[in-house]
Amino acid sequence: MSDEAPTTRSREETRCVAALEDALGADFEILQRLGRGSMATVYLAREKALGRLVAVKVLLPGRARDETPRKRFEREAKAYGSLAHPNVVQVYRFGRLRDETPYLVMRFVKGRTIEERLAAEGRLPSDVARKVLHDVASALAAAHAHGIAHRDVRGANVLWDEESQDAVLTDFGIAAILATSGEESTRLTNTGQIVGDPRYLSPEQLRDDDLTELVDMYAFGILGYEVYTGEGPYEAVSTRWVDAHLSGKPRDIRRLRPDIEPEVADLLRKCLNPEPNRRPTAANAARTLQPPEHAPPSAVTTHGSLSAELKRRRFPQFVAGALAGGVGVVSFVALLREMYDVDLVWVSLAFPFAACGVVAASVV
Repeated sequence: MSDEAPTTRSREETRCVAALEDALGADFEILQRLGRGSMATVYLAREKALGRLVAVKVLLPGRARDETPRKRFEREAKAYGSLAHPNVVQVYRFGRLRDETPYLVMRFVKGRTIEERLAAEGRLPSDVARKVLHDVASALAAAHAHGIAHRDVRGANVLWDEESQDAVLTDFGIAAILATSGEESTRLTNTGQIVGDPRYLSPEQLRDDDLTELVDMYAFGILGYEVYTGEGPYEAVSTRWVDAHLSGKPRDIRRLRPDIEPEVADLLRKCLNPEPNRRPTAANAARTLQPPEHAPPSAVTTHGSLSAELKRRRFPQFVAGALAGGVGVVSFVALLREMYDVDLVWVSLAFPFAACGVVAASVV
């Protein structure tokens, strides 16, 4: 959550802050406003007991009187409450002001949004872009596993944590709680009403079809183009976005970003498939984007060699075999000496040679 320069508070905001301080009690101290959107205001606060900074999100007073925004805010709280994942903003507390306006106390992420980074820096370095996509895919996989579709995946809703160097998904305000375990999901939009940023809407959202979690993967593909190229996948102006999503052909990302890894380019191409069932799942995307150094070790060893684990397990067998061979050599030499009653030089050297053989086998 990016910092915003302090501004003079309006009378309405002053009343809201006073009501928020009353609801939070003596446990928190509100420091400044971080940002304000069309639905809510976010404040920076300090939790006194733990000395940590937190973000407090409160629904705008005018919105609080409308049932739909209020229910969406409550749905966001429910979505956060069911998720415990390092790439999803953690919520510490949900409450209401005296007038029933809902608020959330959340983890404060020190850093800018990905949208802000792209505006300031342009396309991201390849390793950072891959890291952002991996973290977002991991967060979506966790949400989808709990029957939650985010429905608003875009750079403005992805924070870059400057301290941990991780991407964090936030703003589940229009998330859809999918029908799971026999429970019916509740529709909070009217038929024909488009909710979300038009630049990221999937074909099924534009057609007002039934939505699944794969709606997030379409927006994820667009986000992928943005972090790698600084541009979207379609050559379209604002008035043509709908046509682009419904019938446009994505540009070849490998021409826009030649150094992109082939598996990432293929993943993003599949995410933009107009047929939801042909898109990869978030879990598969997270596995594809896993950094090479964290990939699971291969069970296949190089030809003609033993794996380190196999060598470790067979080490006692190597030593035991060498000992048995040494004892055999010594016994054979002793038998020759007894049969022929001779004391040759090589006979007296049998013992040290056998001992050296055992040591050599152990080292090898």
